[in-house]
Amino acid sequence: MRLCIRYVRLIRWTFRLIATVLLMNLAAGAVYGQLPPIETVEVGPNRVLYVNGKPFLPIMAWLQNPSNFPLVKKCGMNTVAGYWPRAGGTQNVAEYLELVKAAGLYGVMPYDPAIKGHPALLGYIHDDEPDLPHQEGSADVQPGPGLRLNPKTPLWRMVDGDESSWSVLDPLENAEWTLRLKSPATVGRVAFWLTVSPGLSVATEIALLDGDREVARFHLEPRRGKQEFTLPQPLTAKEFRFRVLRTQAGQNEWGSISEVAGYDTAGQNVFLSPPRLVPRQWPERTKEVYQKIKLADPSRPVFMTFTGYFHPHFSKWSDQERRSLYPAYIEATDVVGFDIYPIYGWNKPEWIHLVYEATAQLTAMAGERPVYAWIETSKGGQYTGPLERQKDVTGRHIRAEVWMALCGGATAIGYFTHVWKPAYSQFGVPEENQRALKEINDQLTRLAPAILAARETAKLRVEVPEKARLAAFLTRHDGFAYIFAVNYDPEEKPVTAKFVLSGLADSVSGSVEVVEEGRSLPLGNRQFVDTFGPLAVHIYRIRLE
Repeated sequence: MRLCIRYVRLIRWTFRLIATVLLMNLAAGAVYGQLPPIETVEVGPNRVLYVNGKPFLPIMAWLQNPSNFPLVKKCGMNTVAGYWPRAGGTQNVAEYLELVKAAGLYGVMPYDPAIKGHPALLGYIHDDEPDLPHQEGSADVQPGPGLRLNPKTPLWRMVDGDESSWSVLDPLENAEWTLRLKSPATVGRVAFWLTVSPGLSVATEIALLDGDREVARFHLEPRRGKQEFTLPQPLTAKEFRFRVLRTQAGQNEWGSISEVAGYDTAGQNVFLSPPRLVPRQWPERTKEVYQKIKLADPSRPVFMTFTGYFHPHFSKWSDQERRSLYPAYIEATDVVGFDIYPIYGWNKPEWIHLVYEATAQLTAMAGERPVYAWIETSKGGQYTGPLERQKDVTGRHIRAEVWMALCGGATAIGYFTHVWKPAYSQFGVPEENQRALKEINDQLTRLAPAILAARETAKLRVEVPEKARLAAFLTRHDGFAYIFAVNYDPEEKPVTAKFVLSGLADSVSGSVEVVEEGRSLPLGNRQFVDTFGPLAVHIYRIRLE
């Protein structure tokens, strides 16, 4: 995930230590359920994973230390996904998967030939979020001699048009850089935006050079904001070389230039070179990886997790870019999922509806491939401000998001349990949410055969008031019709819904059981009505005769 990927310093333990921890847990009475050894895994009808010929609903935890496996099991999950060993003593994938097996779980692991055919291997997984965008400069800015480069603040940021971005010049004194344009341009005025911050050196005199000839010298004040100068004579060139002649020394010998602009006679900034977004990995490379995995081991499906940026809500990619990127990515996987954390990731519970919308959108793109969604489980995110300002993720939110994903077409669920605040933990789920997870996942396990049965969309119509947001789907299993429904209104408005059954050849009459709520509803003329509180989930079972 964008919020937690293997690049974080998080998995540093030895095989012997973890094995000891697991043995201690077992000795203390930790109870592990057992899953059958995997002989076959296939993608079957209805976008469902079949394990040993039977439908299977993966309930996954992301990137877990084996010492957390008892918690994973306690919360009703059956699978762990992701494990990238790091240098420095961590066990390899095969050793890790043995611990997964010992804990009574399945694993979705990066490809390693050593785990081919392993009885706990549910599938392989691509490197995380290949679609995650990052900026790449379009300008050609070359460093002068002796300039130490900082890859986090590249020189092209001086001409990216963003005065809040900056480029490190280390050391600042005598720093030199050359801006190379694609074609010659005439510049009559130059402007600078300096970075002024405690401890930093600040440029107070900069020269513009044409070859070895000094064209102009600019005396700058050590302040923020635009400082603009007119050249003695306009300069027409393809390369513009700048050199820092004097500085106001700070505690650090390095300093920064936020932006440099060069204006022609029409007032156009000819230095301006906005960056472009590029994905972490292009689809072509992702497809190469997929083909190598499938060639080496066609017996297991390959999983891939996207960011939520295929959804237009985020506007990271243009419509054209989305249409180009995502179908190509999907061709390089067998099972596809995504992560959107409205509260944990953005501190915006009003975005909770995106979980349903994104799942439905991805399901439509995925064709016959199974789809999964990663679900948030607590607050404590890196990027959502101080912990005291972060909004709580409650069991009600978790349950609603799980069913939004399932109603949107998911046939697998995953949970993101990592927190950074108040301290980093791979399984930072508070106790009350752990109890909620167990209730949710136990119910998913009990109802999995009905959830994974064929969806008979045309045989259910749901009537709700205009602008209400309620999602539902109907299946049939073991002599019953099941309806699963969730109110996903982001404003948390209650809604009354009428469910109309049509096209069922079976006779339906009598009453509707509201599953595990201890109540029933009258059924007449193949219709029934129920009320949903904010983010409420209801499951209905109707006997077919």
